[in-house]
Amino acid sequence: MTEQSTQISLSECDADCLVLTVAEMLSTALRRSVRIEGLTREPSPFATLFPAEVLRATLDDGTQTRLFLKHLGPEQSEQPDKQRPDRELRVYETLLRDSNLSVPRYYGSRHNPATGRLDLYLEYVDDWSLRYHHLDHWFTAARRLGAFQAHFARQADFLRSCDFLLRLDVHYLLAWSAHAVSAVAIPSRRLADTLHDTLKDYPPVCALLAEQPLTLVHNDLAPKNVLADRSVTPARIYFVDWELAGAGCGLLDLVHLKYGLDPAAEQDMLTAYRSAADATNLLPRDDDQFDRLLAACELHKTLYRLAHSPAWNLPQSTIERWVAEAAQFMQRVRNTTGSLQGEVS
Repeated sequence: MTEQSTQISLSECDADCLVLTVAEMLSTALRRSVRIEGLTREPSPFATLFPAEVLRATLDDGTQTRLFLKHLGPEQSEQPDKQRPDRELRVYETLLRDSNLSVPRYYGSRHNPATGRLDLYLEYVDDWSLRYHHLDHWFTAARRLGAFQAHFARQADFLRSCDFLLRLDVHYLLAWSAHAVSAVAIPSRRLADTLHDTLKDYPPVCALLAEQPLTLVHNDLAPKNVLADRSVTPARIYFVDWELAGAGCGLLDLVHLKYGLDPAAEQDMLTAYRSAADATNLLPRDDDQFDRLLAACELHKTLYRLAHSPAWNLPQSTIERWVAEAAQFMQRVRNTTGSLQGEVS
């Protein structure tokens, strides 16, 4: 499931222009005139879909600053959620400038005429993703996510005005369910028919998700996209890679983040998330209604994985397990709501 980044030649990027760009961005960030005495650059070993570099700038006062430079481009532009290569840039410049948010600091961006790409300049975080950390840091991340989404739940009207965000509405959710059925049909018509039968009552589930209080949703919050800086206690959490950001039900992110954990750790993640979001209307207070919403989120994320299964070259046994899990999640929704009825226009 690992995405390989595109390789670009560093010589394609004009060195003098880069120095001037970094100096200008740091001058704005530090609120003083900055001159760059030296600048080194190397490809980031953590680049995934897009090529990225780590810049080390030596300033005129002898201090050093590292920046993460991400070269946004047309990779996977055929993927339905990746039609806007500028989305991550717009998210940072419009929504994530607050230094108190759990994201890397945004220094600036520019169009790079030498590569035709959009260059995004961010704070460099010198630590690893959650995949390599103790579960305590996962629970910290869940609390930070809850607080982060509570912050944006208070800005719902502004989020609606951001045309660069995906709209995680009924039509979006139904589209991914259709993608899932089509993807499953590639290895097995039988499994596709089973999934199609499971999803006969799916439109009201989509309506349930779409009617939740609006917040900023990362929409790809796998552990690889959460960094934990352990130089402080508790670790400082950074949510990164906002290419698929949308506005919708925040619990979708927590469901993605906790996927694959054992039941006890999952429950601790949910408790941490709910405690941080408790002061808002972001989540249902009633436990049965929360369980209903949780099952609906689990169902969407299962369908999303199934939709991507051909690209991931998964064994049929995994697809069979996910189709069975989709049926289980649908049953959990039914168990807390009774018979699902109605259509969604």
